[in-house]
Order: sequence, then structure tokens, then C-alpha cells
Amino acid sequence: MKTVKIHRIEEECKDIKTFTFNLSNLQSNNSQSNNSQSNNSQSNNSQSNQEHIHPLPGQFVMVWIPGVDEIPMSVSDYDEKGNWSITVKKVGNATEALHNLAVGDYIGVRGPFGNSFSIPTHHKKALFLIGGGIGMAPLKLLAKEFLKHELSFSIIEGAKENAEILYEKDFESLSHHSSTIFYCTDDGSYGKKGFASDIFIEHLKNYSKEDLSDAYVYTCGPEKMMFEIFKICEQRLIPLEASLERMMRCGCGLCGLCALDPLGLLVCKDGPVFTSETLRKLEDFGSYKRDFTGNKLKI
Repeated sequence: MKTVKIHRIEEECKDIKTFTFNLSNLQSNNSQSNNSQSNNSQSNNSQSNQEHIHPLPGQFVMVWIPGVDEIPMSVSDYDEKGNWSITVKKVGNATEALHNLAVGDYIGVRGPFGNSFSIPTHHKKALFLIGGGIGMAPLKLLAKEFLKHELSFSIIEGAKENAEILYEKDFESLSHHSSTIFYCTDDGSYGKKGFASDIFIEHLKNYSKEDLSDAYVYTCGPEKMMFEIFKICEQRLIPLEASLERMMRCGCGLCGLCALDPLGLLVCKDGPVFTSETLRKLEDFGSYKRDFTGNKLKI
């Protein structure tokens, strides 16, 4: 675990803040191994060639709030200077304690953990990033990566109400990159009234069968929403990747709270991102999760 100082806090929307800290000294295991084997005469050269790691879209970190708890958080942004960001919704004791921290306070960070969203190797005819609520956090980092690769895509962001729309300013520039964003809210207070799955179906009508044969979907958010998106994609033979969230204590496969039946896959190690091929085999997807005792609960 690395102790880091919070150097920026941004109020994103209702009950959601983004915390930024610096992990420029974080190195990969290969770098640490190589450095430990270097003698004094090689140390300066080794340090100048350190292999700093950065988070991939979809990966998460374990965040320790001193005296409270340690919780998993998706990485929502990073830059080449080693500044990492997490976007946090206040939903419980740990996240409330994190929200009460100020710039200059310290937290502990482990990671990054898990796999990541894939990056298309060619320009797809239809790329969709579909998220709801705090699920937009890893999709923001994915969108940033797509822009680096000059990929065009569409974002569909759903929220309960206007006050819960995330990253509106960050996404304003998408139109300059041949990409688009569509908003929807449950109550119609922002964008179109309805769910993200409804908006997705509506926009699919704008694409030919040929276009949809070269389409790909990425989703993160409430699991019921993702399950609906998954069913829509299955009906149209569109491959999908979904980032799942489960209770976890360790982040490295020890506690077993994030196990998915019947395959026994662990969200922290085998995920959090799963493809359509795997999701088809998961009875838990869209139906069950586990509490801190390991008992199953209906989603």
C-alpha cells in the first residue's frame, strides 16, 4: 500500500466527488525486481529507466480511509505526471468519511487491480459506451483512451435526475472528435426521459445491419441496466464488455466475496470486465450478489 496526499477535490454533482492524488513513484513489479538486483554503480541508470505503471480503463484500486475502512474504487482518470483520480459517490460510512476529507489529507492506495476494457484494433462502424450513475467513472477513462487512438464513439449516460449527471463538462469536447454523447434521466429533467437501454434501442435504429455487424458495446453502471443492455446486444449479435461490481475486501482473490456462480470467477482477479461470452454463462449476472458474510442477495 502507498500512502498518498489528496491534492485536488472536485464536486462533480449531487453526492459525488472526484479525488486526485499522485502515484508517480509507483513502479511495476518488474521494475522493482530489476532495481533490487542493481548494485550501487547501476542505481542511477536504473532509476532513470524505471517502468512506471499507469491504470488501464476498467481497472480499480483499493482505497484505505484511515480509521474507517478499505474499499474498491474504479480509476476515472490519470495523466503522464502520475496524477490518478477516483470518482466517489457517498453511499455508506467509508465513502462518507472519504467525502469529509480535505485537500492535504492522506489516504492509502493499493493497485491497480483487475483486467481492463479492450481497445479496438480498427475503427468500428459503431462503438457505444453506455453507463449509469457512478458507472460512468471507468467509462470516462475509456473515452479518453479512445480519443488517443482517434476512435469515434457514442456515449449514452443515464441518471435518475439532472442533479446526478456526471462529467458534462469533460464530455463537451467530444463533438470536436466526431463523437457524440446522449443524456437521459428517469424523470426527464435532463436529456430524454427514460432509461439508458431505451435510448440505446432508439439509436440502434440509425445503423444498418452491416454497421451493427461491426459494432461493439462497453457498459458500466447498475447491474439491472447492464443486463438490459446485454440482452439487447445478444438479440442483435453485438459483442459487449461489462464491468461488474461486487463486495470485496482484498482485491486479490483471497476473501471470495466477489465470486460469480456457477463458474466461480472472481470479479477482483478475473474481472471486473467480462465479455458477452462469459456473461452468458454467469447465473449471478443481473440476478444475485453477495453480502459481507458471503450470503447471496437478489439484485
